[in-house]
Amino acid sequence: MYLAIAAVVYCFAQALQMGTGAARLAGVRAKRVATGLTLFNLFATSSRMLNLVYAPLMGALIDISRRLGDVAGFERDLRVIIAAASVGTVLGGVLTPTFAVLLQRGIGSFERRGSLVWAMSRLVVPATFRSAVMQFRRPAVRMLRYSPASIPKGFLYWNVVVMAFWIAGPLSAFYAGVIDSKVTGTALLLSGLITGVATITLTLVVDPTAAVITDQTALGIRPESDIKAMLLYLVLSAVVGTLLAQAVLRPAAELIVAVARFLVDHGLQHG
Repeated sequence: MYLAIAAVVYCFAQALQMGTGAARLAGVRAKRVATGLTLFNLFATSSRMLNLVYAPLMGALIDISRRLGDVAGFERDLRVIIAAASVGTVLGGVLTPTFAVLLQRGIGSFERRGSLVWAMSRLVVPATFRSAVMQFRRPAVRMLRYSPASIPKGFLYWNVVVMAFWIAGPLSAFYAGVIDSKVTGTALLLSGLITGVATITLTLVVDPTAAVITDQTALGIRPESDIKAMLLYLVLSAVVGTLLAQAVLRPAAELIVAVARFLVDHGLQHG
């Protein structure tokens, strides 16, 4: 039961994370890039808020697996979670056109009232909620028509790395904590060894390139089709990254175990 709930929550968290790209498109369409970035942060924050549900469930699974000594079973659980991330990435990509339309309306509402909280609260009004539901854009094959020809390929390849290490990082730390129960506390705090690669690459390569393409589209230097192509291929590369995370999980966990053992053993020698 815990695994099923954690997988569903993680799936939706990943879908929301993919929805951040829709905020870029909405900002360009509304000619309000800075406001779009505010909504971008809203999506990212909402995704992280789901960790309040996800993290305790994963903690329970760790404790149960340690008590039973079921390392192999816990690895299978983690691979289910990664698979859920893949599904969530696809879901977020499919919903990007709908997110973009809703966010474009949200930008207008925010500007009229000057309050993001007020704009969000309007969703609970039945008429507004019905209108928002009517904005759903059914996925169509034509979504795949955009060419990557005018998009830098390098940052798309790096996005695969970002997603693989971002997904595998925390999960590999969980796995390391079950592999060696003597270093569980240390292992759980070493996820940065893996996610650090994702954070640095995202900050130095992926985000700056995406920002330039967004700004150039807003200024009319690029056609809107370029940002749509960028979002499409960022989603596709993210899907590949989640699949690669399956391969990264075990070696990343072994690296964390090795570092955790070194830290603990070194501390005991100088204790």
